[in-house]
Parts: sequence; C-alpha cells; structure tokens
Amino acid sequence: MGPAAKATGSALDVPFIDISGWENGPGAQPAIAARMDAAAADTGLMRIAGHGIPENIHAGIADAIDLFFDRPPAAKLRYLAAEPDLDRGYAPPGPAHPESFRIGTRADDFPDRALPAEIYPDNIWPVGLPRFQPQVMAWFDAAQRLARRLTRICAVALDLPEGFFEPYTGHSIDTLRLDHGVPALLGPGARGPGPAGAGTPAGAGTPAGAGRTDIGLLRILWSDPGGGLQFGDEQGRWHDVEPWPGTLLVNVGDLLARWTNDRWLSVPHRVVPADGPAPAAGHRRSAALTHGGDFDALVTTLPTCVGADRPDYYEPVTIAGHIAAKLGGRRWERIVGPRPVIAPLDT
Repeated sequence: MGPAAKATGSALDVPFIDISGWENGPGAQPAIAARMDAAAADTGLMRIAGHGIPENIHAGIADAIDLFFDRPPAAKLRYLAAEPDLDRGYAPPGPAHPESFRIGTRADDFPDRALPAEIYPDNIWPVGLPRFQPQVMAWFDAAQRLARRLTRICAVALDLPEGFFEPYTGHSIDTLRLDHGVPALLGPGARGPGPAGAGTPAGAGTPAGAGRTDIGLLRILWSDPGGGLQFGDEQGRWHDVEPWPGTLLVNVGDLLARWTNDRWLSVPHRVVPADGPAPAAGHRRSAALTHGGDFDALVTTLPTCVGADRPDYYEPVTIAGHIAAKLGGRRWERIVGPRPVIAPLDT
C-alpha cells in the first residue's frame, strides 16, 4: 500500500457476533441483540459468524467472479446497463471504483404484486458461462436469507418486536455487486480527512480517496483477504479491515441509520491498493449484498430511538424517496419526481 493509501488511524476493533444460537430460543437472544446494538452504535460494522452460508457457496461466487472478469474487455462491455445509474450488468473500472457486475430483485420475483419494472428491473446475464448464473444466484439467495435473519436481530436490539421489519421488506430492493480488482487510479490526497455522505468523498482528496456509505438497511460482504478494504470512523480516520475466515462483514446502511435517528452509524468504506504482490494487490474479489427494503414503505423514526436527549431529526420518507435523494440521477428523478429533501429537521 502506497503512502497516500495507508490507513490513518489505529487498527479498527470490529465487533464479533455469533448468531448461530438465535433460533434456539429466547435464552440466547438478549446477549446477541445487545452485541448487535453495541456494534451498530459504536462502529456501524460487525463480523458475523454462524451465518449459515456454506463454504461451497462462497467458493461458487469466487469462481463466478473469475469466469466473468477474466473475459476480454470487449466481451464484458456487451453487458453494460442501458442507463448509467441502473444497478444491473457490467460497469467498467473508474477512478474511485473497480470493475463490477450487478444483479438485483426483479418485478417478476413477486408475481402477486404489480411492482414497477423501473425500480425492479430485469437482470442482465452473460451468455456462454453456464455456471455463472446459478453460482451467483446461490450466493444472492443465501445472503438475502441472512439479511432477513439479521433484521430480526436488529429489531430486538432496538427494543422492537422481532418481526418489526418484515412488513417493510416483503419485496425488498436487494442488489448484489460483484467487484474485481481495485480502483483504477490512486493519486496524492487519497487519504482524505474524514467520512462523508453517501457516494461523496471522505475528504478533499482525489476520487480514489472517496468513501461511500450504503443506501440500504444492511450490507453483507464476502471478500478475498488482503484486498485493501478500509472503513472510516467518526473522527475522519481510515482503518484497514481484513476479512476473517468463516465470517462475513456486515455494516449498517444509511436507511437504517436514518430509521434509528442516527443511534446506529452508517460509515464510509473504500478499497485501496493492498500491500504485497499480486494477486492480492490487483485481483481482489468481493460480493456485497445491499438489503434495501420495499420501495413503497414509509419510514418514520423509530419511537425507541427518540427521547429527551435525542429529538426526532428526520421527517417521514418512502424508501424510493430515500434512494432518489441519495443517488440522484435522471433515472430516479424520472421514477419519483424531483429529488426530495431528506435533511435532518432543525432542532
């Protein structure tokens, strides 16, 4: 890792949470929920063990990433999305992001509902790779099941009924992003002084120093080791975060931070060139599921997150309105109208 990319803070102590006992009964639940609450409030990030996704599913997604991204550039460019802000298909590498391939929930996944195809578009699948789609879908389905387990734990951690989030996630906007490599450019100033909002730089450095938060409820990440993953903290420092065998990294998204009235943290993350020779320095593979919630669900601040020392900072917003405000772009303005304002209320 070059000088401009080095982490600027001490090692980040990412909380470890084993959720394997959650379904065994109420006896183990309070301790697991308490660890979830502490992790989400202190770092916004946690290592999840007992997630139930077998190793062969992770091996399959790694193989799928190799199958697609080892293709020549012209072959990958055939699968570009029709619009730049459509989370489907291939996206070439850029100054602040590696090349990626994206899929998500579709309107056809919910035949009993008339969901808008613009918000739940069809996926784009490469031809000539018979293993790719089943391997990707196996990880996507497993990560979605895990996301729903985690939201039940989140509910109890927030002093809510265990099934509180279910009415808000029945047709959740879930997206899976497969990344390969590291950002195409790193320049002076990539270090950046601190976290910022979704999709905005973590400081005044070059685009390669930008950090991004996640717009949804939760993000579930599988990654190769030694891949240069960093998370920011509230003091504006970047920290290297290595994946641990048998665990998945889970972080709080902007929507859940808003829902909890900023009791829980949504912190930025980025990828920078890693120390050591290839493949770790340039062949990083990762799969990240963003669990987003139903587009038409109305989010109001949780009553358990409001009090004399924490007034209600936010007005109600639909999840589609929240996404539009965070992402902007012509496509979301066309879907929901003019970009809504979701800034905190004056207090």
